[in-house]
Amino acid sequence: MYRILLVDDEQNVLNALQRELHGKYEIEAFISPVAALQRGREVKFDLVISDYQMPELKGTQFLKQFGEIQPDAARMILSGQVDIDGLLGAINETHIYRFIAKPWDESELKIAIVQALDYRRITLENTRLADAYRNTHAQQQCRTVDRVHRIILVDGDEAALKLVFNGLTQPAAYGGMYNAMRRDFGQSEAGGHHDFKYVVDCFGSGLEALEHIAKTPYELAIVAYKLPEMDGITFLGELRKIHPDAACILISASPDMNTLSQAVNEAHVDSFLHISWVNYELKADAMRRSWNIYQLNAAVMQALVSRDLVLENRRLAEMMRE
Repeated sequence: MYRILLVDDEQNVLNALQRELHGKYEIEAFISPVAALQRGREVKFDLVISDYQMPELKGTQFLKQFGEIQPDAARMILSGQVDIDGLLGAINETHIYRFIAKPWDESELKIAIVQALDYRRITLENTRLADAYRNTHAQQQCRTVDRVHRIILVDGDEAALKLVFNGLTQPAAYGGMYNAMRRDFGQSEAGGHHDFKYVVDCFGSGLEALEHIAKTPYELAIVAYKLPEMDGITFLGELRKIHPDAACILISASPDMNTLSQAVNEAHVDSFLHISWVNYELKADAMRRSWNIYQLNAAVMQALVSRDLVLENRRLAEMMRE
C-alpha cells in the first residue's frame, strides 16, 4: 500500500483528508512541518501533500527540504493561500506534480493522487532497470552518441523574441553546464561525457509554430504566455499532443494565480519564468537582461537534462526487459 504524508497546520483539514483517503492508502498526518521532516528521515513516503501557509515553514521551504531527504517522493501543494512568488517557487524549485486549491474537489484530488503515484512508480521502475542495464553493460556505456537538441521559441513580441534568441545563442559554457547537471543527477559515470549541441528555431505565431512542430520534433519549447492566436497554455497543450516528451518552459511578464495553476496542472511545465525584458524606469538595463538570460539558460539546461535522463532511462529499461 502506498504511504502518503499530509502536512497542514489546520487539524480540520487533515481530518477531512484522512476521511477521504482512508482505506486506500497508508496515511500519516502532521500539523508541524518540522515534525514531518523528522518523520521523513525515519520512514519512506511515496507522496507528500503540503499546505503552503504554515507558521513554522512555508510549503515551498518544507517541500524543498523534504525533497533533499526523499528526492523520489512525489510532491503536491494543497492550499488556498499561495501567492504568485510562492507558486513560482513551487514550480521551479520544488517541482511539484500538482497544485490543488482549497476548498478542493474530492474527485480532482483523488485523480491527481493516482496520477502522481503512477508517474512515480513508472519513473522509479525505469530508473531501476536502466541502472541495472548500465551496470551490466558498463563498458558499452563509455562511448555515447551526442545529438543536436532542437529548441523552438515562440513569442508574439518581436523585440522579446529577439532578446530571448540572442540570450540562448550567445557564447556560453552550455556543454559544461549540461555535464555538470548530469553529474548532479548521478549519471556522469554511466553516460560518459556529452558534447552539448543545439539549434533554436523562432516563431512569432503560435499557429505557424504548431504547423512546423507537426513536421519537426523538438526536445524543448520555450513559449510566451501571450501569443497572437492563443495563449501559451493552449499552445503547450497542442504541442503535448504531437510531442508528449518535449520539455516546456513558459514565460510571462505578469503571471496571475490562474495562469500558474494551469501551467502546473494542465501544461505540466518544467519551468515558469517570470521575466520582464523592459525596465520602465531604466529602459531595459543591462543588469536586468543579464539576470533574465541567466535564469533562462539555467532553466533550459535543467529542463533538457531532466528530459534526456528520463528518456534515456526509459530506453535502457526497455532494453533490459527484452
